Amino acid sequence: MTTHSTSRRVVLKGLGASVALPWLESLCSAAEGAQKGPPKRFAFLFFGDGVHADQWWSKGSGSALELGGAFASLEGVKDKVNFIHGLRHSGNVCSGHAKGAAGILSGIQPNVGREIRAAASLDQVLAKRMGDATPLSSLVLACERPISGFHESGYSMLYSSHVSWSSPVSPVPTELYPSLAFDSLFQSKGSRAQASVLDHVASQLRDVSRKVSHADKAKLDEYATSIREVEGRLARLQAGADSSFSQAIKSQRPPDGLPNQLDAHARLMCDIIALAFQTDRTRIATMLMTNNLSGHVYPFLGLREDHHSLSHKWQGKEFASITRFWVEQYAYLLNKLANTQEGDGSVLDNSCIVLANEQWIAHNADRVPLLMAGGLGGTFKTGRTLDFEQSNNRKFSSLLLTLADRMGLPLDSFGDSREQLVV
Repeated sequence: MTTHSTSRRVVLKGLGASVALPWLESLCSAAEGAQKGPPKRFAFLFFGDGVHADQWWSKGSGSALELGGAFASLEGVKDKVNFIHGLRHSGNVCSGHAKGAAGILSGIQPNVGREIRAAASLDQVLAKRMGDATPLSSLVLACERPISGFHESGYSMLYSSHVSWSSPVSPVPTELYPSLAFDSLFQSKGSRAQASVLDHVASQLRDVSRKVSHADKAKLDEYATSIREVEGRLARLQAGADSSFSQAIKSQRPPDGLPNQLDAHARLMCDIIALAFQTDRTRIATMLMTNNLSGHVYPFLGLREDHHSLSHKWQGKEFASITRFWVEQYAYLLNKLANTQEGDGSVLDNSCIVLANEQWIAHNADRVPLLMAGGLGGTFKTGRTLDFEQSNNRKFSSLLLTLADRMGLPLDSFGDSREQLVV
């Protein structure tokens, strides 16, 4: 702790751990709170190989907003979401499975052949220009291992398994293990890495609690509970004590700490992003939920074929269940952020959380399936259907320009666009 007029993010340190507390209104000076308010955050969640188009629809706005079957899990937070239809990347940026992930957040078509060349993605452009305000400039997570080699179309498989690029030749390594992502978030080190992060700073938390308002005390309690919950779930997975996965973990789960079930893995990664934003460890997060040409299998959905194979049967009920599953993970994250108070609103109100897929249906990139949630500190209205199908400007890169501007980073151009999208 420093002074009572310290920055909005208080950092506690002890026993090899560094923990950032939530944004606490009562620990800010009046001038600082009025000028800055809670920080803005951006997260981009990606799943590949198209969607079940028949259920991916919405119409109306506000109280008249109606949702297709793919969005059933968003019913409780639909007033916080914009359902965006009709945007696309021009040319061949996202056509074909082999390169869409690398192009989706940059708007630039990757190079074919052995010379790797894509483009810096928006998350990393933001991280480079704004990341010094937080301990981690960005958080890049994945739920599927990267693919090596080359696709039959001639594109490197690096493009299919990396959304986040720090430069045209440098994909950002993804963190696949929830436990390691958690450790990096709180910087646990050495022999203390297996101990509870919260235990490291318990006495300091009590000290802070004596100096904040009643409302901030409740926020600290909520924060402590969130950390305990994630630590407990990680511990249960490692020890095989979670009854639903106990036998699978003991007999099949590899010793590297990956959850045996994809649904458990995805939820833990969403928890990590929620904690990262709640504690202001970073304001930029990217999560690759599936690769292009994904090999994910979904036995918990009753499916036996892999994701990519089922994407070529995109009209079937099996692929519909996969589309709904990934929207459900997005809804889970939105609800966590919406239920975390910050300032006069929630963490979600101060964030922009995007869910996107590079294709509409298998091998058809005429439009980008796209959801965008959160008000980003009041800069976006939400609870709307926005259809750009007949618009003169259908460029997804134009939306990325708008996002950068409202994050506080105006750019002259991005991808193939020099014009912001009016949203």
